[in-house]
Amino acid sequence: MATGTSRLGRAVTLSLAACALLAGAAAGEPVKGQSRELGIRFEVRGAKDWCGSEIGVDLVADQPDAIKPDTLPFVRMAGRIRAVVMDQCRAVERIVFHATAPRRPMLTLETTRLTRWRGLVQLDPATRRPTCPTQEPEAADCGKRAEAYLAMHRIMQGAQFAEAELTTVLDSQEAAHAVWVAGGVVGKLTIKDRAELGGRYAASAQLGDAIAAGVAAQCSRDGGRAEPMWAEGWFDGTERELAVRGLSCRPRTGKTAHHAFLVMQALGRFHVLALLADRGDAETARAAARQLALAIGSAP
Repeated sequence: MATGTSRLGRAVTLSLAACALLAGAAAGEPVKGQSRELGIRFEVRGAKDWCGSEIGVDLVADQPDAIKPDTLPFVRMAGRIRAVVMDQCRAVERIVFHATAPRRPMLTLETTRLTRWRGLVQLDPATRRPTCPTQEPEAADCGKRAEAYLAMHRIMQGAQFAEAELTTVLDSQEAAHAVWVAGGVVGKLTIKDRAELGGRYAASAQLGDAIAAGVAAQCSRDGGRAEPMWAEGWFDGTERELAVRGLSCRPRTGKTAHHAFLVMQALGRFHVLALLADRGDAETARAAARQLALAIGSAP
């Protein structure tokens, strides 16, 4: 097994664990190569202009059974491609793999900065949404998790979210539809249909008030003291209301918990983003909420 690096013309040959990757020596050059172990060739889309926030990679396998994203050899190959791409393009946030074998579409997969490049998510090639089962009720729940996954990637773009990490996505064992951490704040996104809430709330502000009041009441029942609630109103790029609410709960013993909630309507559903900071002060949660509100307003 060769582990050194040799220069061939304007390309770099990396041979690791029987996987040979031929990559451009600079971000302005094409990047392509192959895995001899798997019989898969790859090439980054875009020729010399390939570097950007989202990068497409074509994977062409000699045999269909080489495309097995749940196997260690395939995961290792994808990881090595990612390492080459990231070394030459610091702007990348998403890498989408388009697998064919031969001349027949097989799978579309992606890995992202927001998940710290862990795992490969299978996408529907037509909609670019994570795939879901076709039978209820699994399909309905998975649809919300897919919606949350896409929403977080729309919102958390750029250097301001460089430290943010989606720790839980597309996981049916987690009550929230997405969970992330950033700057000492834990966030959860939960998506609710109007029917699930009994049709009691017509506006984001109404639901935001109800959530904050419920947290304050629970704090009191647990023997703590709910400190004054605060409220702000924002509008996203389509002039829809984004309600922001917050409060702190000071228990008899232990750390004070600082809460913030962002509520908005999208696709006939309520998106509830709940933030919790158990260190610092209330401004920690409030600043995180403002950052998200501004990002939501500028998201595509």
